[in-house]
Amino acid sequence: MTAPSDWERWEQRWRVATAPSTEVESLLARTKRARNAILLVRVLSVVLTLVALGAVGGALAHAGNLFEKSLGIIVGAGIIGVWVLGTANQRHAIDNIDAPADSYRGARIALCQRQIRFSQLGWAVVALELLFLVPWWIGGLAVHGGGFHAMQILTTWLPLASMAGFVGWTARLRRRAGDELARLLGEHNPD
Repeated sequence: MTAPSDWERWEQRWRVATAPSTEVESLLARTKRARNAILLVRVLSVVLTLVALGAVGGALAHAGNLFEKSLGIIVGAGIIGVWVLGTANQRHAIDNIDAPADSYRGARIALCQRQIRFSQLGWAVVALELLFLVPWWIGGLAVHGGGFHAMQILTTWLPLASMAGFVGWTARLRRRAGDELARLLGEHNPD
């Protein structure tokens, strides 16, 4: 007797191993949540970009010299450029998300890739913001003085604390997404 072919074994597994309807419903619900999370990350990317551009625009209104104004315009263009690149790259992450046999896994992989790209976008935006804001803050110290009065807290310390918190959050997001992505890709290639 000959050994069954791979196709016959797969067909036998498929015919024998049918998933219960509750398991299928759970899988569909998790797939929908993963796709909603991808949409949320897209929205967060737009919000991050708009907030960063708003901060640059607000600081530009109070720029003290031509160097600060030029730097602010360059940084604003850089933020838009980084966002456009991220938007173009996100299309590659979700190209195969609708593969019916593996839609949940595909959705989770796409979500992880999008979260990693979002964290990279966040780091680039914060770096660009600091590139502009540090000279702006130095110029402001000369005019307004240093210390911990209300204007310094609102224009220097609060933005710095917000940026540090955001970078910490995106670092954790990146680490979790990277771990999950490695696990998902490892499950696919059991070698």
